[in-house]
Amino acid sequence: MRAIPATHRETVPSGRQVIPSRVALVALGLIPAGAMAGALAGALGAMIWVTATQGLHAAPIPLLLGVSGIFGAILGAVILPVAGFTLLRYVPLGRALAETIVATALGGAIGVQLLGGWWLAGPLAGFGVAATRLWALARRARKRQYAALEPEP
Repeated sequence: MRAIPATHRETVPSGRQVIPSRVALVALGLIPAGAMAGALAGALGAMIWVTATQGLHAAPIPLLLGVSGIFGAILGAVILPVAGFTLLRYVPLGRALAETIVATALGGAIGVQLLGGWWLAGPLAGFGVAATRLWALARRARKRQYAALEPEP
């Protein structure tokens, strides 16, 4: 049997390897996912706001839902990929989408009602709080996993 040269031996990588084509593919997937999530969060936030201000029997206003959905889609297409590559890198995508959609919708409804002209701060703050919470939970879980792997002295 022939010996493998030192340059070709498998070594344990020190960190995750970044493959540019894979990064581009993930980014191209996160943009439409963010747009759909943003549209859902925008329309959901508008529905929560209409229900809170006019009651449960208020008919949904299609124009309001459409405009808020379009605006949410534009914001979601930008914000989700950025958060996905920074804060939410180790969070499962389904959980990240579900929690940020709900938090953004609630933040949007509260922002429209309480902040008036600064209404955009509401959904952005809701998204930011949810993303930061998910990041902290994922970080805590990773620390516990790494601590379990370390040998005891």
